[in-house]
Amino acid sequence: MFHRSLRSAVAVCALALVGLSAAYALNVPTGAIFSARLNTTQQVHYYRLVVNFNDPGIAAGVKFGRLPANTYILSIDAHVKTVFNAATTNVLTMGTSTTATEIFDAATANASINEASATVQHLTAAAGLGTAVTASGEVDLYVKYTQSGTAATTGQAVIVVAYIPDNDL
Repeated sequence: MFHRSLRSAVAVCALALVGLSAAYALNVPTGAIFSARLNTTQQVHYYRLVVNFNDPGIAAGVKFGRLPANTYILSIDAHVKTVFNAATTNVLTMGTSTTATEIFDAATANASINEASATVQHLTAAAGLGTAVTASGEVDLYVKYTQSGTAATTGQAVIVVAYIPDNDL
């Protein structure tokens, strides 16, 4: 009886945490300190983040992580779960500064997200693929959403950046 109650309590807490993580997906505290993610085993690392049209600071660029020096960015995928619906333009970008265009932007074919299409998109020509953005040292990662015209009332994308740190044997 006790174990059944304990399992129920754990299940309720887990569901509550899942709900919280979705609501606060990109709510990064001001002044947060990021260290480069580097596991000790030979494996693909990744950042998975949820970007909402109304995340705090998203129009100025939000820092969400850090890559080690000489990291190889293997792939970038975006799943636009809910279309971004600002009236004139919707632009979701990622980079190594608050400009957030060094990894992918809106101007490069096969390296931009179609914010008006609720689909999974694989960015095959992003400028940040390979070691281009990490060759000279560790870099911070930023994501940014800019819009024009009537302000957006919807928009959510899940972005996955898969990378391999420089841990050659």
